[in-house]
Parts: sequence; C-alpha cells; structure tokens
Amino acid sequence: MAVIKNIVFDMGNVLTIYNADEYIRGYVDNEEDFKWIRNHLCASVEWLRMDRGTMTDEEAAASICRRMPGHLHDTVRRFIAEYRMVQPPNPPMEKLVEELSRSGYDLYLMSNTSHRFRVFSQSIGSIRYMKGIWISCEHGLLKPEPEAYLDFFRTFSLNPGECFFVDDSPANVEAARNQGMTGCVYYGDVKELRHYMQDIGIRAGQVYES
Repeated sequence: MAVIKNIVFDMGNVLTIYNADEYIRGYVDNEEDFKWIRNHLCASVEWLRMDRGTMTDEEAAASICRRMPGHLHDTVRRFIAEYRMVQPPNPPMEKLVEELSRSGYDLYLMSNTSHRFRVFSQSIGSIRYMKGIWISCEHGLLKPEPEAYLDFFRTFSLNPGECFFVDDSPANVEAARNQGMTGCVYYGDVKELRHYMQDIGIRAGQVYES
C-alpha cells in the first residue's frame, strides 16, 4: 500500500455544515411549498446541469419555473441566486485541515458545485489550505462518475494510491475507491474521522485514544 501524501475533501457537510431541509425551510412557510422546492428544484436535472457547468443559473431558473406554481417563481430565482452563498463553518474540521497541512500533507478539494463557488468559497476558512481545487462545473463532470476522479488525478498529476478521500456520500467514496483512491465516509463526527486516519497511518496533530 502506498504512503498517503494527499488528503482530498468534499465541501458540503464536510468542510462546511449544511442541512438541506433546514436551508429550504428558510425560503418557504408551508409543507407543500417545501416539497416543491426540495423535489423540483434541489433534486432537478437542472440542478445537476448547473453543477456540471452546462446550464447557467438563469437558464435553470427559467426551466424550473415552467413546472412550478406561479407563486414560487420569485422564490426559485432567489433560492438559486443565493444558494449557499453563506457557508456555516465546521470548526472541528477546520482544525483538522490545519493540522494536516502543518503535518506536511497536500490538501485538495473535490466538489460537485456550480460556478457560484468562486464567490462563496471566499468565506470558507479551510479553503486557504487547499493546494488544488477541483469543482465539477469547471470540468463538465460529476462525482461519482468514474471519469470525474480520473480527471481529478490528471489535473493535479496525482497518484490515486497516495490519496485519501473524505466525502459524506457513500456512493462518492465507493467510486473513489474503484479508481484507486482510499477514503472513508464522513458522518459528521470529526473525532471518528481522526480515529480512522490514525488507524491507516495518517498523522495530524492531536491523536485521540480509542
């Protein structure tokens, strides 16, 4: 097994804290509208196309509004324009990221996100430790597509066997492993993640006893 030299992080619910349902409820005041936004906006093909970089925010909003009730059209446009522009920090993860950087690991971001990232990422403290940033909209690929990981490795000239991947999606972690990158699913517990890293030989500052 190769020595791990690179740690690759997902963004949402890893570097930052994000509760999708709670976020959506900040835009609507009843259950019916909540379901419209959750199902027909956040789980839409247009949403994936924004993340893939093949549809602009304006194009997506116009397309989504064609099947949405009229009273939600302004909400749709505002939701897309404002989506995650304020990123709640994940302080325990920020501490771990800083420690990993100080320990000599090269850190990378690999995230499915739209072009909005280049604006809102300025508020994410841990981004400054990233040696490389791969976002789906700039490559036309999405995790967990195999080609997304291969493109990530090519972009930064990385050996998959020297990379460790942290993502909150089991499907994304499985796909990463299929392309030769070790990793684990992050369930919101940084202490648990530290234990996992410790067990496979990744060292970062404070070590917790089992």
